[in-house]
Order: sequence, then C-alpha cells, then structure tokens
Amino acid sequence: MPKRSAEDQISHYEHTECLEQSLAPQNNDPEPVVEPELAPDPDPDPLPDTRGESGDPQLDPDILEALGESTSDISEFGEKIHESLAKLWLPLLVKGLPRDKKDNLLKDYLIPDNCRLLQAPKLNAEISAAVADSVRNRDKILVAHQQQLGSGITAANRALNILLSGEDKKASINHLSNACRILSDLHATNTNSRIKLITPNLDKNFIHIIQDSVRDETLFGNNLSDKIKAAKSIERQGLQIKKSISRSSGPQTTSNRSSNSGNWSGPPRYSSIRGNRGGKKAISQNRRVYPSSTQQQSASKPAAAIRPRAPAPQ
Repeated sequence: MPKRSAEDQISHYEHTECLEQSLAPQNNDPEPVVEPELAPDPDPDPLPDTRGESGDPQLDPDILEALGESTSDISEFGEKIHESLAKLWLPLLVKGLPRDKKDNLLKDYLIPDNCRLLQAPKLNAEISAAVADSVRNRDKILVAHQQQLGSGITAANRALNILLSGEDKKASINHLSNACRILSDLHATNTNSRIKLITPNLDKNFIHIIQDSVRDETLFGNNLSDKIKAAKSIERQGLQIKKSISRSSGPQTTSNRSSNSGNWSGPPRYSSIRGNRGGKKAISQNRRVYPSSTQQQSASKPAAAIRPRAPAPQ
C-alpha cells in the first residue's frame, strides 16, 4: 500500500476532528444568573448590652451603692510620681539618711512656736516611775519617731508659706524635698524597728540567713524562701562531709594506739604515797597488817615449852 503524503495526512486528521465534534453532545442551556444578596435592614433602636466581662448583666448604680464598697485585700496604688523623684526616695526608703545629714536636717526644721503640738509629748514623771525600764526605753524610741515626723511636717509647711506669699519657687521646692527626705528616713527607721522587734523571737540558726536581707514588698525580701532552702542544703552537705571524715579517722586512731602500746599494761592499781623521809612507803592507818608465818608459829607455842639453849663450851 503506497504511503500517504503529508497533505493527505493533514486532511485526514481534520476530517476526523470534525466527525468527533459532530458526534459529541451539545449543551445549549443558558448560564444561571446570580442575584446579589441584600443585607438586612439595621435595627433602628438596638438594645444596649448590659452584660459585664463574665456575661452577667450589670447592676444599677443605685444597687451597687446600696451594696457597699468592695473589701478586697488587693492593694491599690495611686498615680505614678515623676521618675526622677522616685529615684531619689527609693534608696532612702531602704537605707535611710546618713547620721550627720539627718541631724542637720532636724536642726534646720525646729517645731514652730505657734504649732507646739507637733512636738512629741513627754511622758509624765508619775507614769515613768510606775512602768518598767523596757517600757520607758520603748517609749523613748517612739518619741524620737514622733519628733522626726513633726520636723517633716514643719518642712512641708515652710514650703507652703513660700508658695502662699508668692516668693521664690526654688526655695519652696527645696523645703518640700527636705520634708520628703525626713519622712522617708522615718519610714526606713520604722522598718528597722520592726526587724529588731521580730528577730529575737527567731531561732539562732536562722538569724544569719536574714542578716543581709534587703526589704522590698516584704520585710525580709521576697527571696527569703530561696535563702532558707539554700542554707538547709549547705547544712546537709556539711553534715555529710563531717560524717565521712569521722569514719575514715576512727580505725587509724585505734591502730596507732595498739602499735605504740608495747609492754605497757596500764596504770598501777594502787598509787604510791611518798610522805616519809628517804622515799619509804607510808602505810595507811586504815590498811590492815597481817603477821608472817614465823610470827604465827611462835605465838601458837606456850612460853614454858621454849627451852633455853646450852651455853657454848669455853
């Protein structure tokens, strides 16, 4: 059979494609038209949502007022102060003022003459004679605290006087700063007083743990529990080391004693008493003396049985 030419092959393929298209089913249905959905009309008067964060409806303000204030123990802090001021007072609240600076400030702010009640009241002599020494000493500490508090209030009032009279603003700021310093030092002093009050009631083995503690939100620091755990761990390790040393040194001590003993048989049963001359042994008066065998025989024979010896021949 002769081969087809290229033109015959192309015409054959075109004829085959036309037959396949004519035999295939034709879909003449129109495409569906998608209509846009219309949004629902908004509610003209929506009801306000009165539910709280937990989903419960909020109570009326009058009802809340009738219920009273919350008694939650969570401490609430006020508005923040300037960062520069906070950096000034925080170290003073921990360590307090140096002794010389504190004395100078207290001398500068004496109690005003027209407000003498700012001075700490003195203890009556009759009461002082009736109470114990410990009570009087405790009262002296409280007097010093009250006196310092009065000096701080005096410094604040000096600043108010300057502001009321319209004088130098810088001087008023200086007085207010000194008032804050005095009160911050008093705050630190009361913290130390509380520590001294509590420390004698603690175990002596526990005192060295809190000696270097620094206060924060708690009196002895938030990391106190970690310090206690670390101290107990160190104590256990020390006991383990101590036991191992005692076990290793025990047999060595016994062997040394046995090797150096020699013929030594121990101390004498009776100690010698050297009280006479010449180093002779003194017989105790309470010690009983037993006679010898010859003395016993001579004492048993009668006196008549003893014959005198014959004289020797001359």
